[in-house]
Amino acid sequence: MTTISEAVSSSESQAELARIARALADPARSLISLIGETGQLRALVERHTRLCMDGSVHMSVGTSFLPSGKAISPIQAALCAREPLRTAAFIQGLAQAIRHAAVPGRPVSVLYAGCGPFALLALPLMAVFTPQQVRFTLLEVHQDALDDARALIDELDYGAHVAGFVCADAATWRIAPEMQVDVIVSETMNTALGKEPQVSIMRNLLSQAPQATLVPSAIAVHLGTVGRRGGEPCTDWGRIFEIDAAAIMDWQTLHGPSLPAATIRLPEVLGEGPRLLTRIRVYDGIALLDYESSLNLPLHLPGKPQLPGGATLAFSYQLGPAPGLAWEVV
Repeated sequence: MTTISEAVSSSESQAELARIARALADPARSLISLIGETGQLRALVERHTRLCMDGSVHMSVGTSFLPSGKAISPIQAALCAREPLRTAAFIQGLAQAIRHAAVPGRPVSVLYAGCGPFALLALPLMAVFTPQQVRFTLLEVHQDALDDARALIDELDYGAHVAGFVCADAATWRIAPEMQVDVIVSETMNTALGKEPQVSIMRNLLSQAPQATLVPSAIAVHLGTVGRRGGEPCTDWGRIFEIDAAAIMDWQTLHGPSLPAATIRLPEVLGEGPRLLTRIRVYDGIALLDYESSLNLPLHLPGKPQLPGGATLAFSYQLGPAPGLAWEVV
């Protein structure tokens, strides 16, 4: 039985979440201006979660290694909420995608692959949109994380916004023929699209629902170098690889262990040396660029090679249990 004090606490948390969510979903707000609200959101979900966040459980406990890549542990997934610009960009972008996908007579159907223990991108938007406007299918490979997300949503009384809780590998899960999918959102990535299964997940789901909107709409990895002094922008030598809806459709006939990527000739003067630069277009004009989150930190080439100026590098994107970019000198 729910006590009066618990009901009041839940009501107060709902009101707090609604206030935070309205700010995060406001397209007029800049990402940098939302740092305060993202901190408040993190504190709210950590306060209500059943997940142990006190450091007594090692953050890697519960990590899974799938045929398509590493599925980070529930605690590691929860810790992503502590990156303010990343949180703000994905929630604001998803809110915009939902608005643009609206159709008369039914709610927008959002498939959230890799929802983690907080369903962090969906939960605030349940406080912005009604169940008649949007419903989420929450897909998560870890049953414990899915159960934690369900408990959090139920505690805050947003269960009506959820069409289903599904424990499955999003890289292989089959969408039911009768299921309408308007928006696919997944944040299952690491820097330079390495280790984690974002590429395989987006390929699998969009190929089954090609009419759906992707969030993020594009993830590109460029080759470049960092500035010589702190604060200097990265120098861009060219795009290596990009995944978006058009690329996924182009890859429909490819069934091998890799995807095509670019060949780039290095400058004669390499400066600080080659780095992989990850740029994420979340939706419309909402983007995460160099240094704006852990996903956007410049990354050494695999093996940290000492390369001569003027060398030509041929890249490919390797699929499988250790996904990521591979290169060779040609």
